[in-house]
Amino acid sequence: MCPLHRDSHPSFYVNRRKQMFYCHGCGRGGGLAQLVRLLDLCGELHALAATVYSPPDKLLDQTYHFYERQMAHFQEAWAYLAERGIHDPAIVQRMRIGYAPGACLRGYLARLGYPGQALCERGLIDLRGRDAFFRCLTFPLPEAGNLYGRSLTHGLCRHRFLPGSKGGLYGWEQALGFPRVVLVEGLFDLAALWQAGFDDAVAVLGAHLNHLQLTQLCRMGARAVYIWFDADNNGSGPRAAHRLSEQLRLAGVEALRVALPPGHDPNSFLAAGATAADFQRCPERARP
Repeated sequence: MCPLHRDSHPSFYVNRRKQMFYCHGCGRGGGLAQLVRLLDLCGELHALAATVYSPPDKLLDQTYHFYERQMAHFQEAWAYLAERGIHDPAIVQRMRIGYAPGACLRGYLARLGYPGQALCERGLIDLRGRDAFFRCLTFPLPEAGNLYGRSLTHGLCRHRFLPGSKGGLYGWEQALGFPRVVLVEGLFDLAALWQAGFDDAVAVLGAHLNHLQLTQLCRMGARAVYIWFDADNNGSGPRAAHRLSEQLRLAGVEALRVALPPGHDPNSFLAAGATAADFQRCPERARP
């Protein structure tokens, strides 16, 4: 478990040979000196992670809007979206997708009266004042008081959140109006499905559901849950889908696991040329 934030699943990685660390949950990483400094602040960070940031969170709201406005100025952000098969501006606007170019958030928020210490405590900048979401596409999570970032590079820190909970299922309120729910792992999967017309899709923001997300699904009543997790070559997505279908079945919810082609997730399947009709033909695995 990560000692720097409230962790529900093991996410803290240490490379003993290089003497480097990284947390896949809160996105903090670096060398031993950085870890010592963070551990010195650990009591403060634990208190921060335990805080529930209920909207409106003015600091975060300003950050969301700032990153959204940056999208108009950075072609590399649009190129990455196009590479992932996301091309509908309405989806970008609906999800409030932004871009963090780096080296400018701190100055912008300082002009609005926010001190650097507040930004550091909130996880928006590191101890050197650098943007924590540098070169990330950003997705606001206002109901959770959080922010998700997906790096444009393929390094170790590809997925980033602010300290705290990821909240409930993304898109849940909209999905309540449909007779079924399609459950996917990531926000790019969700964007691709919404773009293809699957307005009943919601995202977990990972393969492991927190208590709130499980509670939401367990209150589905007679509606079915279709689990369209990644068909990873290492089998992690199918295993997570199997565990979740077991949990939902025990709660009396009809859960069906949809088998995607090996090596694909919903986003890559659509980007490779699949259509909504191809998804409808994906075989459903029998309930356990």
